[in-house]
Amino acid sequence: MTPSMSPKTGVVSVSVGLCAYNEERGISAALESVLSQNVSAPFSVDEVIVVASGCTDRTESIVNEWSAREPRVLLVHEDERVGKARALNVLFRRAKGHIVVSLNADAVLMPESLQHLLEPFESNPRLQIACGSPQPSSVVDGLSGMLTGLQWRLHNRTLALLSSRGMPNHCCDEFVALRRGFIDELPPDLINDGAYLGVVAASRDSFVSFCDSAHVVVDPPRTLRGFLMQRRRILRGHRQVRELCEQSPYTLEWLMWTRPDLVARIIGGESRSRPSSALTLLLLLLPLESVALLGASLDALRGRNYEPAWTPVN
Repeated sequence: MTPSMSPKTGVVSVSVGLCAYNEERGISAALESVLSQNVSAPFSVDEVIVVASGCTDRTESIVNEWSAREPRVLLVHEDERVGKARALNVLFRRAKGHIVVSLNADAVLMPESLQHLLEPFESNPRLQIACGSPQPSSVVDGLSGMLTGLQWRLHNRTLALLSSRGMPNHCCDEFVALRRGFIDELPPDLINDGAYLGVVAASRDSFVSFCDSAHVVVDPPRTLRGFLMQRRRILRGHRQVRELCEQSPYTLEWLMWTRPDLVARIIGGESRSRPSSALTLLLLLLPLESVALLGASLDALRGRNYEPAWTPVN
């Protein structure tokens, strides 16, 4: 019997949660992509919980419309927007499933992605956490689209390599599944929940299973300014995880210091697949990453507080 399976029904119940703030433009697409997933036994999607935090647009009205025709959809209202970590804590308290899945409210699942994300839990009863494979939206083109595309490909190659070796791994928080009880509460001011979950998993002699076929379409920044703002915040969040856990997140940057041989393999694979990537990496991505890192370092030197609720970037 699969752990966490109901002994009476043989079913592994799944709760899917979306944390939303003013997502009236994308929440319907996100919900439709979840509810249209084909999930086979022993898994069953029994509830889809939307935690709407401080929304001032039609997000909640749209979710209520979905709930009226699909009883599995549940709206949880929060008066204030206080960050994703606190919204996830609400989800963890409300979810009833044996497995809890978190999907960004501005993301869209590709067909069969949820099944691909859940399958490792059946094949590996000891598995506690798995994440999907982000794919940047094709609506972002030009220089920003080139940069985000390369960044996500390197991100996914890194997670795939570490996962295949059973090594400590980073977690993609855009689309992640956790066995119930793996974690009950996140630090309330946490910036990067994925980085934190990856470090927690490693501290328990576990690792994040990366599911390359569990594709989730994400909407990346559309401008260079937005790209830099997002990277600065992410790197600031990595510093926060290091302070909280006394361990750096298991990212490509971490590998540069600990396993440069694996970095060479990751970048070599990307360059062979897309020869133009090497030039983009050297001339654009590395310099911009250095600028973002400098900004994150300045934030730390100035004693700037961590801001879990941040202004969305364009």
